Amino acid sequence: MTLKQKIAQKRAEMQDRSEKGTFKKKHDPFLLWGEYPHGWVMIKDAILCLMLINALIGQLKQVDIASLLASKTITITAETRIQPVEASTATTEPKAPQNAKSGEWTAYNSEVGQTDADPYTMASGKRVYEGAIANNCLDFGTKVKVNGKIKVVEDRMNSRYDCDHFDIYMASHDEAIKFGRQNIEYEIIK
Repeated sequence: MTLKQKIAQKRAEMQDRSEKGTFKKKHDPFLLWGEYPHGWVMIKDAILCLMLINALIGQLKQVDIASLLASKTITITAETRIQPVEASTATTEPKAPQNAKSGEWTAYNSEVGQTDADPYTMASGKRVYEGAIANNCLDFGTKVKVNGKIKVVEDRMNSRYDCDHFDIYMASHDEAIKFGRQNIEYEIIK
């Protein structure tokens, strides 16, 4: 007889005994956790199991409590600010450049007023870097050649801007103001 059959048989016996009113309060090893005849037996068995597990763990792994409680030296170093990385301009010749188009280019930087609540994370999920661009129509990772440099679309703009509007990230607020709003020719590189 398999273990499942024994458990099923014991359950049937328990059901039969409880219907007849002849339920005996004895420990039955085949009972499931919810079917213990008396709550104290379950608590006693749980405590015995915990004691056994604790003894086995103690035998398997001897822990040196003195070394755990020994004082440790914690060194706190000064925080260094990581400067944004400039977009790479070294690329191979574009495989299929489209005709040059003219678009309106502006600049932005990491300010909550110019971005969302997390000004250091772009819509693509990447951390901001000098030279990344925002556009609402091009896919993330699309390369755009502008002023002889390759820029990568990593962010989105406000929904009021169309496909010919671009926003380029600049780390310096003064530099972004100096850039202003310009109409510049660009090529989309696939």
